[in-house]
Amino acid sequence: MLIQNAKISYVCSILPSKKINNMDNPYFNEQTKSKIIRISDISERYILDRNKNESLLGLFKKSALYVMDELQWNKEDIDGIIVISQTHEYRFPATSILLQNELGLRHDCFAYDMIMGCSAYTYGLFSAMSHINKNYKKILLFCGDSINDFVYPKNKSVAFLFSDGASCTALEYEENNANHFYFYTDGSRGDAIIALDGGSKNPVKPSSFDEYLDDSKNLNNRTCMIMKGLDVFNFSAVDVSQHILNMLQIMRLTSEDIDLFFFHQANKIALNEIKRKLCIGGDKFLININKYGNASCASIPLLISEIQNIISKKALLVGFGVGLSICAVYIENLNCKTKLLFNS
Repeated sequence: MLIQNAKISYVCSILPSKKINNMDNPYFNEQTKSKIIRISDISERYILDRNKNESLLGLFKKSALYVMDELQWNKEDIDGIIVISQTHEYRFPATSILLQNELGLRHDCFAYDMIMGCSAYTYGLFSAMSHINKNYKKILLFCGDSINDFVYPKNKSVAFLFSDGASCTALEYEENNANHFYFYTDGSRGDAIIALDGGSKNPVKPSSFDEYLDDSKNLNNRTCMIMKGLDVFNFSAVDVSQHILNMLQIMRLTSEDIDLFFFHQANKIALNEIKRKLCIGGDKFLININKYGNASCASIPLLISEIQNIISKKALLVGFGVGLSICAVYIENLNCKTKLLFNS
């Protein structure tokens, strides 16, 4: 699907203040922790500091104020805000509505939330760009998760993997800017990454917090994430690679034609396998999971934010994961400023 006349002007990502060392996890012995860190290449992660009342809403607000100041956008000029996340401040109201008030935006700007996992950022771009036109010229897209709220610290497959994080992306109207989207959805494999209790099908009850051994023989409880590691790896390394090759073929492109690749930072082994299968050479395929872990839906903007000023004629952004879901966008002219913030 082609969406024209919409451009990314600024990407600001922000990491919470609490930095933790994976070797400090008290539930595993030193040998096990060292092995997991060696394989994953993740020694440190960032999580919200609840003792400081740190929240995802606060991170969104701080990143938005920074972006608005840098672009010299007046709050009266912002036509809409979208929040895309799996974690929210409250069951209701929507986080976007709270942000409208926190940022002092016009009452007639649109504001809504979307729920999506690892493909959230690219889906968020699709949604935001779909609204951009001559009447709605400036939109803020917020993407982030406090994913560690749903990670059981005794679950060996996920306890060492994730960082919390947030981002604000400014989008605006610009004629002849082209963005090409590609989608893949397979709900038949939805149980590959799932939290069983907490939704309307299985409301939380006292037994939801009882420990049990999941199918992968990991300790868990029903309010936290279950991840079928082999299924997820095969999806990441096999399906994602094939669908991106399909997309490039449709666009009559090869990997050599792309200047920069921004893939969701799922895990190091899967990313290297994708890079190999797509025959991507040089420094075009960016990886930072070793520095921040898997930041869920914030991983792509976090990757973008490490580059101070991006000028790329052909960039490919690929979100993939929980769902199972893929959303990729080929941007013909990615020309934007960026910033990576660390909350304090």
